[in-house]
Amino acid sequence: MYNKLSAMALYEKFLKEEEPAAMSKEQKKEFLEAVSQYQQIGENIYRAARLRETAEQMGHIVNVAEQLTLQESEHWFDNVTVSRHMKQLKEAYKVFNNTASEMDELQQRLESAYDDMGTVLNKYYKVNESLK
Repeated sequence: MYNKLSAMALYEKFLKEEEPAAMSKEQKKEFLEAVSQYQQIGENIYRAARLRETAEQMGHIVNVAEQLTLQESEHWFDNVTVSRHMKQLKEAYKVFNNTASEMDELQQRLESAYDDMGTVLNKYYKVNESLK
């Protein structure tokens, strides 16, 4: 009985589905041009500078800014105010660093998915340049 019901469900599913409309020559041409430009699309995916490196640079800037500001402002500003501002700067950097780490992980997933799509497309269509 189960096999009969599942066979009927499959039969109904395939009967109700319509075949996709045939693509025009112009649509096919546009598709093939887009696939041939796949590597150029990848330039938007891959970046020259990594977020991890940028976060490390920002960390260095924050550390030096704190040291230098505390040294230079001893006579000009209230130390309590300067210390509060430097604490605020370090807290903002922590948020920046954590967000950069999360974005770096997502970036790696995005790049991997892009590579996987390119590999499959390259099996069936001419992708202009080799994938990374």
